Formats: sequence, structure tokens, C-alpha cells
Amino acid sequence: MTSKKKDLLSIAVYIFICFTLMFVFGPLIYTAEEGADFGAYQIVYLMAAFSPCIACLLTRLLFREGFKGLLYPKFSGNFKAYFLAVIIPLVFGILNCVLITVSTGAGFTFKLEGGIFTALGNNMLMSVYAYYAMIVIIGEELGWRAFLYDKLEKCFGLNGSVVIGGIIWGLWHIPPIVHMGLNFGKDYPGFPYVGIALMCVMCIGFGAFLQLIRKMSGSVIAPIIAHGLIDSVSNSLATMFLSEEMIMDMAGGKKFIVGICITVLAVIIGIPCWVILNKKYKKGLSANTGAENIWI
Repeated sequence: MTSKKKDLLSIAVYIFICFTLMFVFGPLIYTAEEGADFGAYQIVYLMAAFSPCIACLLTRLLFREGFKGLLYPKFSGNFKAYFLAVIIPLVFGILNCVLITVSTGAGFTFKLEGGIFTALGNNMLMSVYAYYAMIVIIGEELGWRAFLYDKLEKCFGLNGSVVIGGIIWGLWHIPPIVHMGLNFGKDYPGFPYVGIALMCVMCIGFGAFLQLIRKMSGSVIAPIIAHGLIDSVSNSLATMFLSEEMIMDMAGGKKFIVGICITVLAVIIGIPCWVILNKKYKKGLSANTGAENIWI
């Protein structure tokens, strides 16, 4: 079997395991009744949320690709990558607040609900949540960035990995989009197909950013940090800068607008990252960040 055929087969096996776990266990999470057994719920949740990681580990085991240095951070000499992993999510969170308020006609008032101390307290709690989010995000990033994107790049080139990887990543979110209205709610024309399509666009944009810092650092730790912050920082900043009424609207009738804002920002962030990726890494997997070295 040629190297490319082996990579294509490993991609197919990975996708099969990953999507099977999410599409079997995902709906059980989002349709669980109140009072469901907590232990059983956690097992189901982990099987779905960590399905990319599980698929990665099982696929590498099946194809005997090894696990050495799975989470090696490579901090030395990679300050820029880790700086971007923190600063870009913060900029995203601020711009998200601005775009949401402008798009809904509310204006950006820097209102601190409950006073500055309450807002800062909420922000600190959300910062703690960021660490929890990063633990959960390990389940995704060990699959997407540390496996799938590298395999796709070897088979379809850099741009192919960003586009195809983003679409696969977006489609993986179908269960939460359908059952809980993830990011876009359920009250919009074309539900859930429009939401699924927008999720794929969002994942292409964020995927370009996350892949860039993974290549810059040569480690999956940088995207884990960035992904965890992206998932938590928006809520943190929302408690500081948006009114209580606006926060309620974000969870209700205006959720689709909020999802559009996030998608637009993902594209805005992703385009320059994609350009940099092409300028620096278009010629192939770099010696520092290639799929064959991510585990070392």
C-alpha cells in the first residue's frame, strides 16, 4: 500500500470512528431529561466530546503510528505562537461584543452589569472556566489539528486541509446544531441546514487560525489554549460589557444574529492566517510541524 493510500485509509477510519461516536452519543446528551443519572450522562458526554481524540488514538493504534510526545508543548522559541493563542481569542471576544451590539442596534456602551466588582468577579469565574474548557478541548484538538489536518495536508495540500478539514469539523457539530441550536438557535429560515453550512464556514475560518499556531509552535498545545479561550472568553467579556437584556437576547430570539457575528469574525480572523499559512508553509509540512513529528 502506498503512503498516500494509507493516509487516505487512515482518514476514512478516523472519520468513521469520530462521527459514529458523536452521532450515537451526541443526541443522548442534548435530549437528556432533567434528573438523568449523572454518572451515565458524563460517560455519554465524554464519548461525544472526546470522539475526535478517541478516533485519533484508535486510528494511530490500528495503523501503528505511535503516541510518543502526545502533548509535548515545545514552549522554547515559540513565544509568538503562544502569544497569538492568547491575544487573538481576546481580540475576538472584544470584537464579538462590538459586532453584536452594532448589528442589533443596541450600541456599545461598556456597561458593567452589577458594578465593576461583580463584573470582574464574573470575569474571573469565566477565566477558571477557560481552563476547564481547555481540558474538554483536548478531546477535539488531538483529533483535528494533531491528526486529521496533517493527514489531509499530505493528501490534498495545505489549502485542501483547511477547507476539507473545516467542513469535516463543521459537520461533526450536526447533533448539537440540530438538537440544541448550537450557535444559531432554531428560529431561522432553513433550519438546520443553514446553521450547518454556517458552522462549516466558521470552522474553516477558525481552523486556519488554529492550524497556523500549531504549525508555528510545532505542538497541539497552542491550539488547545486558543480553542479553549475562544469557547470561554466571549461569555466572559459579555458579562462585563453587555447589558443583561442583551445577554438574554443572545440566548433567545437574537441567537441567529449572534451566530452570524461569530461566523463573520471567524472569516475575518481566518483569512490573514490562511494567507500566512500559504506564505510560510505552502511548500509542504515543515520539519518542525509535520505530521510525522507532532508526537515527538
